[in-house]
Amino acid sequence: MRLRQRLLGSSGRMHRYVDLGVHAFPEGADTPKRFELVARRLGFYNIGIVYHSPYWTQLSDPRLISGVEVVAESVSELQKKIASYRHAVTILSVHGGNEKINRSACRDDRVDILMHPESGKHNGLNQVTAKLAKKTGVAIGFSLDYFWKTKESEKSRLLAFQRKNIALCKKFGLGVIITSDAYSHYDLRAPRELKALARLLLLKPNESDAALSSIPLQIIERRSQM
Repeated sequence: MRLRQRLLGSSGRMHRYVDLGVHAFPEGADTPKRFELVARRLGFYNIGIVYHSPYWTQLSDPRLISGVEVVAESVSELQKKIASYRHAVTILSVHGGNEKINRSACRDDRVDILMHPESGKHNGLNQVTAKLAKKTGVAIGFSLDYFWKTKESEKSRLLAFQRKNIALCKKFGLGVIITSDAYSHYDLRAPRELKALARLLLLKPNESDAALSSIPLQIIERRSQM
């Protein structure tokens, strides 16, 4: 009964929450199975085990969503890695922060999510990249781990950048994903906690629900049919 209540949205409808930013062993501290058990206790329907490309390994458990977050130093390297990983995983994300990488990811319909484009010295998105992402269907991912992992000065800077990017996402109708970006099961946060933090990004309750439920599920369904 308690789990059912955690999965219910404000409208009383069942939400299937998914965290698409979980980094398991050998990159993170815990096995995929450990992450799954804790995530389900917290109220998640499923999780995406998304390794950064230097650590990528094929998952053995078909129940879990497999993914890679491509790390590249140049656009040419990015394109090669996208081609290499696209058919090996369900979720293909790009590790953002570099404006050229951000732009290239947003114009490529093989990419599902551009993660944390604000990791550089700027917010990383503009109207050009937003229009590209709208055309290709690339969602923008927001990691919320800095709320409990960084100093106040860094936290304020990232929050300001993310708010700018949320405003662009709303203006151009882009898909938004929020994630705990967990490297340990201790980093996982329940859906209600992530949604509470998302309010600081100026996401409304229905928007944060979509960022944890309907939008990631749409991506998974689309890729599973390909």
